[in-house]
Amino acid sequence: MGRVAYSLLGFTVILLGVYLWLQPPSASNEILFTGGTIVTMEANPTNADAVLVRDGRIITVGTLEKAMSASYSSPEIIDLAGKTLLPGFIEPHTHPLATAMLGAAIDVSGFQHSSRAQVIASLKAGIEEGGINGWIMAYGWAPVMLPDLHAPTLHELDELSPDKPLVILTQMMHDAYANSAALSAAGITSNSEAPSGSEFVKDEEGNLTGTIREIGAIAELFKAIPAPPDGAHAFLLSQQYKKYAKAGYTTIGILGPVGRAADPIGLIKTIGSKEHSQLRIQIYGLPNQIEGMSAPEDNSISTPIIGVKFWMDGSPFAGGAAFAEPYENTPLTSDRLHLAAGHIGATNYTEKAFQKEFEAYHLKGFQIAVHAQGETAVDRILDVAETVLKKHPRIDHRHRLEHNALITESQLKRALALGFTTSFFIDHISYYGHALPQLVGERSDRYMPIKTALKVGHKATVHTDNPATPIDALRAMQTLRMREALTNGAILGNDEKLSPIEALEAMTINAAWQLGLEKDTGSIAVGKSADFTILSQNPLTTTDSALTNTTVEGTWLKGQPVDTRTIEVNTVSLGFNILKNVIMGN
Repeated sequence: MGRVAYSLLGFTVILLGVYLWLQPPSASNEILFTGGTIVTMEANPTNADAVLVRDGRIITVGTLEKAMSASYSSPEIIDLAGKTLLPGFIEPHTHPLATAMLGAAIDVSGFQHSSRAQVIASLKAGIEEGGINGWIMAYGWAPVMLPDLHAPTLHELDELSPDKPLVILTQMMHDAYANSAALSAAGITSNSEAPSGSEFVKDEEGNLTGTIREIGAIAELFKAIPAPPDGAHAFLLSQQYKKYAKAGYTTIGILGPVGRAADPIGLIKTIGSKEHSQLRIQIYGLPNQIEGMSAPEDNSISTPIIGVKFWMDGSPFAGGAAFAEPYENTPLTSDRLHLAAGHIGATNYTEKAFQKEFEAYHLKGFQIAVHAQGETAVDRILDVAETVLKKHPRIDHRHRLEHNALITESQLKRALALGFTTSFFIDHISYYGHALPQLVGERSDRYMPIKTALKVGHKATVHTDNPATPIDALRAMQTLRMREALTNGAILGNDEKLSPIEALEAMTINAAWQLGLEKDTGSIAVGKSADFTILSQNPLTTTDSALTNTTVEGTWLKGQPVDTRTIEVNTVSLGFNILKNVIMGN
């Protein structure tokens, strides 16, 4: 045999070995978990020694003897070795497609930079690399996180990238900065009219400043950005799902599938329906994405569309939150956010316009989720809902209020009476807590009032709204319990801290209920899907500060371990194709 033949044979053996190694891990159809702490999130949440799973469903929860007696034969034993088994974490509000696409952008975030000079240096380095599809994209600009990060001028943006379109998206994705080339490519001029609730910001003379404010206007800008090929979208999205699983999440709710894909919902459904899917997924489409649907899809199908997403106001960190009282007049609001004294954000819909939208989707049976940060935004939503529900009562609709920065106790009571659910963006405390007093003053003590929501009777949930903040379930849990700002250690709203069991409920059983999945997941109970997270420590007994030392040891979905490795079988398939071409002489 010649040298070339031996080389080809060796290459084939190596590829075959790697291919087999990369096959997703699997377990037998009957599995017994024991040897550690089991947190069920049912009554007496730690009163179990073993869990028996058969064909992806929980058969027995209780003593080891009971589990063994319920087994058909000899189950595969998963020894927890002192670790903790608990229901899989649930992220009810996130944007994985946007995160997947932004992963290729220049990172200018406050998570990686500490000054404006560092941000600009990263921008310049990224611009020199040439960008993607002829455009330069950057993500993570955060003027509230970095004390000297004032907005770029159009002149500065043009100097950074004189010829290629340059777009910088802020961390919360409610402001963007575009150079002249990008504005021209998008057809945005000083005469362009922005969609309702958004703005192409102009100076006193009526000239564009390069700042694009709020979701509607940003969408107009992004229409001009060339979309990457669908194959790239699919790969990046699949990798993003693994990041959720690696963080301990087994279920996510996608609220508004935003991203430069030709068919965002179709792409999400395709990846979510794979045999070895990493996540259970519920979709809330944007109105233009589901306008032809007459009813939501049933949870019995893979990756169903169950709801619709609206924005009633904008970001507190861009001046867009519709608070009841003005923003504070501080150097942060005036010099870096350029808000005039007495500024109050506006709602994106009039009452009449939103009632038309709300009523249409309510009558079709969709769950309606609405972004609302300020009290005025919450009032607008609840006023409309009260009118519609009087005309068209609907039992257990579970419409959602999202984020709820300054929602009041009286509004929480009213929301509960109207059948609304609440989800809180708790990372505002951890990443922006140091700056909240400069934005809302003494109101920061009642910012993200999740404990109050629980007290009045809500099954409140928590989310991290990725990519707005990084995926990290344990960080979110720690913030629920400590309410500590990461930058300066300040505690905001001591009375709003949650107990360990309350924090865990917000991330498991409450979130399952909010997504309409409480019969199938969210707790470890007979008949439910075997969706589990294994932690190195028991979060119910671990101190608040020690949560940072807790690690996710494994994630299981429907009774099978989730593969969180970043390399896929498809990568090796490419190697086989190369080998075939060599053999065929191509």
